[in-house]
Amino acid sequence: MKKNNKRTTKNVFQWLDDNRKTPKGKLINQLIPVFLCLFLYVFFVSSSHYMIQSWINPLSQQKIQIELHTTDVLIGFFLYFVTAIDYALIIGRMQVSNPGSKARVVMNFFTCVGCFVGVTLVLFLWSFAKEVNWLIIPLLIFAGSVMIKLAFEGIEYFENAKDIPAIFRKNLAKTLTVMHSVTTIFTFWIPELGSPKVKKMNLKTLTTWSFLLPFIIGLDDFVGYMGAMTIYNVFSLLVGIYFADILIDILIFVSPTFTKKMVESSILSILAAFAFIYLAYKSYSESFILLHESFHLTSFELIGIFIGMVIMGFYFSKMVTEKRVA
Repeated sequence: MKKNNKRTTKNVFQWLDDNRKTPKGKLINQLIPVFLCLFLYVFFVSSSHYMIQSWINPLSQQKIQIELHTTDVLIGFFLYFVTAIDYALIIGRMQVSNPGSKARVVMNFFTCVGCFVGVTLVLFLWSFAKEVNWLIIPLLIFAGSVMIKLAFEGIEYFENAKDIPAIFRKNLAKTLTVMHSVTTIFTFWIPELGSPKVKKMNLKTLTTWSFLLPFIIGLDDFVGYMGAMTIYNVFSLLVGIYFADILIDILIFVSPTFTKKMVESSILSILAAFAFIYLAYKSYSESFILLHESFHLTSFELIGIFIGMVIMGFYFSKMVTEKRVA
């Protein structure tokens, strides 16, 4: 039975690949991500509703109201959408390097699930643990380092682009190279995801990183999500966040041709690099603010920690480089 199911699934994906340029095949290839995302959206909203009603509210003093407020939905949508454009660019690059309907469906499904799991984690931390700085601080430092890595990997898309002034792109490339050297200590184990040289992945690796990438990038909004949940109606925020996520995924996966053009744009790549730098700054600054508030560290102590991180980062980067050369 299992062999028959695998054979049937393989035949379906094979048919989708063979007929992707025919009117019928093109239509079905476009409809798959739409229906998949809409199904997941209903599942995410329903699951959040169930978890709030059955797990969170019975154990919490401050009950979450299951209500829909237009303003709060729009705030949730905006909160996720503006920070997920750069993530969409990276997923697009992975899609270009991993063509085929099977890889596309896998990425489509697990990028959506990665967002859901990350937001759900924030929901439970916010609901049950008001003091979670011991967890948030290292997560923010790690997430900021991932942002630097993704920005650095995008250099090859704009470094030699003639439509961008040389002094501008070359200085940005040098700056990113230095920043990446410092932060490699936190991200050396992560494969290249944002580079044009990103390799074709096997299904297991593709599944893993399709899930982890939106989850990791979502860590940059960790404090933002928790802050918004304190101010606005939580259920409405979740509805808006999930809608922004599935909308972005639909736009990425409906047209691989358009996605390929988008991810190869030098202008978009340089804008994404600035977006990643800003998100990294936001992560690091939030982590140092929390260090100050939680452990009452002075400005000189915080500066000392920063300098120590930079020195360790440079030494680690030098060791990794020497090891690779050897």
